[in-house]
Amino acid sequence: MGYVEGKRVEPSGGKPGKGKLVLIVLLVILLVLAGGYAGLCAYAGSGTFWPNTTIAGVEVGGLTREQAADALEQGMAEALAGRSVEFICEGRTYTVPGGEFTVHTEDAVSAAAAAQNTNFLLRGARYLADLMGGQRYYVTAGLARTPKAVEQAIAECADKETQTTWTFENNELVFHKGITGRTIDTKALIAALEERMGHLLSDDEPAEYAPIEAQVTTAPPEEPDFAAIQSEICVPAADAYLDADTYEVVPSVTGVDFDVEEARRLLNEAAEGSEVTVPVILTEPKISTETLQASLFKDVLGSGSTKCSSPAERWYNIDLAASRVNGTILLPGEVFSYNDHCGPYTLSSGYKKAGTYQNGQSIDATAGGICQLSSTLYWVTLKANLEIVERNKHAFNGGYMPVIGTDATVWSDQLDFRFKNNTEYPIKIEAYQDKSHNLHVTIYGTDTTGIHGEPYSVVISKVPYKNTYQPKDTIPVGSEPQRDPNYSRYNGYTVDVYQKLVDKDGKTVDTIFLYRNTYKASDAVYYYNPADAARLGIDTSTGLMTLTPVTPTPSPTPTVTPTATPTATPSAVPSASPTPAATPSTAPSASPTPAETPGASPSAAPSATPTPAATATAGPGMEPVDESPAA
Repeated sequence: MGYVEGKRVEPSGGKPGKGKLVLIVLLVILLVLAGGYAGLCAYAGSGTFWPNTTIAGVEVGGLTREQAADALEQGMAEALAGRSVEFICEGRTYTVPGGEFTVHTEDAVSAAAAAQNTNFLLRGARYLADLMGGQRYYVTAGLARTPKAVEQAIAECADKETQTTWTFENNELVFHKGITGRTIDTKALIAALEERMGHLLSDDEPAEYAPIEAQVTTAPPEEPDFAAIQSEICVPAADAYLDADTYEVVPSVTGVDFDVEEARRLLNEAAEGSEVTVPVILTEPKISTETLQASLFKDVLGSGSTKCSSPAERWYNIDLAASRVNGTILLPGEVFSYNDHCGPYTLSSGYKKAGTYQNGQSIDATAGGICQLSSTLYWVTLKANLEIVERNKHAFNGGYMPVIGTDATVWSDQLDFRFKNNTEYPIKIEAYQDKSHNLHVTIYGTDTTGIHGEPYSVVISKVPYKNTYQPKDTIPVGSEPQRDPNYSRYNGYTVDVYQKLVDKDGKTVDTIFLYRNTYKASDAVYYYNPADAARLGIDTSTGLMTLTPVTPTPSPTPTVTPTATPTATPSAVPSASPTPAATPSTAPSASPTPAETPGASPSAAPSATPTPAATATAGPGMEPVDESPAA
């Protein structure tokens, strides 16, 4: 520590003075404020409108450009409905309603967004200013065509000869060019009407405006409103089609148009008061009314039939489903849903209970049998070469489809069969069951390609079904096994399904692999008395008849045969101890002879495999389904 005479000196490098501390604090505060302001500037450029921002009185603060455009369009539609603009021509007052105006909402939103897209460092200040006081933007209005009120004023206030008129008859557009004379300055009038409506929409509290004064002047004929003429006479070409509700043919429309620039040139070159014919462009539709009527449902696109098995309830269900499909018309692009047409598969919907295949058994369930129609329809749609949208296979090959792998199961609203009319014309479905219980499906339409489908499948592997045997005490001893009719017999298959496309001359143009399907095998079930297992050759561990049958040995039955009949002979002199003169013999014979043989004769040995009573196809009324009660 240094010394100065009479004083003590503070050493260098000590604590900073108060002035320095204040400076440091101010610098820290400035840095924090600068960082916060920079963050605010970044936030202000997030893409949404700043708070308290309005466009023509519509609040858009916090909205994106798209949201603001939607809000403004809705708000302006409501505002136009309650506003109108008046003008006066030669003492007559005319009114243009707000509905004839259009508001340039996109332009207004773009202008407001551009105003916010300012310099980065200025955004924060502008954001704070809007937060405190808000920002208002305005809209402009326009007229797409000459208002009806203006046309009326021209007709009543201007010389008739000054106006260019036109007619359109027999596809001929003719203009009659007007002449120089007294007329309304329509361009100035329309501009004034648009400006006035813009003010009415943008003002927070619309002022009371005096009607606009239309100017009548002497001028050459004005150019006609070509846009209005086009909207009145020009139509695009339209094909004839079948109405989705009435199924009646809606006539085709020949397209009409004209070249506006060519019409303008011809009118400009024509003398006043002359007639000018403007060429009309006609476009014929691709499908005329006559063409559609002549070709509607004229071709068979695909057809097929399958045999329906009993019982009567199953036939009834197939009939009911077919009646709901029969006559269905699909327009081009429409999708057919089997569940929509035939469901719901309930008793209240009219269906009866019939056989379905569930958990390996044939079980009566509501709407049993309807899968035969969905499968037959699927097969026919492949023949018609239509677009398949949804198809689900069964668990087992039911045997009623001519081609393995062309079945289609349906179930409630979970599994459906759907296809699309991908042709250029309507198609119609015909479906019915004949008296011999053959199910027929035909799809009619208009064949424009000459190509049809020929679906086929290739068997990759086969798993034969087995006869399985289960013991059951109620089966009589010595009888043949009894088959359970609830278990049907199906061979298991793995197949590859193909779609062969053939042209009208029978030539194959393409072969398409569709899918590989695997169907499970379903084994028959027989019941036997447990005491007959050896006799029948049944291996009880596997339930199969794979052992050598053992012929049972008959049990002996003893028979008692008497050899003599005792006869009493009295003795002449009675003895003290009476002794019988004869003793009956009760000894059995050495070799007993059986009187009858129980059970079957030893020569009547059972065969290794009993003959089932039913044929191995689909059981009575049975549908093979994936645990589906509605197949």
